[in-house]
Amino acid sequence: MYWIYLVLFIFIILTPKVIHVGTSFLTEEDLEALVIFGFGILGFLIYIAKEKALLRVFREKLHLQKQTNIITRDLSDSYSYIGEMNRRFDIVKDLIFNFPRNAKNLFDKENPDFYAPILEAARLLARTDAVSLRFVNYRQKNLLKIYEGTLPRGVHFDHFDVECLLSARKYFWEEEGCVVVRSPRSTPELAAYLIFPKATNRIEDLEVFKILVAEALFLYCIEQKISS
Repeated sequence: MYWIYLVLFIFIILTPKVIHVGTSFLTEEDLEALVIFGFGILGFLIYIAKEKALLRVFREKLHLQKQTNIITRDLSDSYSYIGEMNRRFDIVKDLIFNFPRNAKNLFDKENPDFYAPILEAARLLARTDAVSLRFVNYRQKNLLKIYEGTLPRGVHFDHFDVECLLSARKYFWEEEGCVVVRSPRSTPELAAYLIFPKATNRIEDLEVFKILVAEALFLYCIEQKISS
């Protein structure tokens, strides 16, 4: 590009040396001025064309950068999603693999913490230290048992009494800044509920919570069968 401007500059300088006579319509000076003007217009047109080419390249670069950012963000979201799914899988896998041991603990009256793995899994998924597991007889409308472990200071779930839990008639809902998950398939008269503070705007582990609360209800039924 620079060589083109250099050649045009040389032509402009040599124009008076090359043109010695005029024409029938133009004098020598007018002809020289016209030729120099033509070289100037040619240089200007080349500059405009180059400017448009650079602008097009710049726009393509911005487009590629935008696409790269989108792809990078999508990859980051994909990696995060894969990591989150692996975390959920590990939690459910550990819970399933430990199920025989948890069921065995039902026979040990000195070890009543067989619901602890369920509560711990719920804490990890909910990203909170406060989780309440409750069993309700919805025919007799009474609260049978509550398992919460050690709750953080100032945290309680007193609002979720029998009347509150049974009035919702849902398997999942939010109330008083908490999330409530009910066992998806109840026995003829029993239901289990997991309650925990809402830590994120979107609950993405609903199906896993359903698995947890369903297993809790299953363990409770076995416990009651053994006790009877």
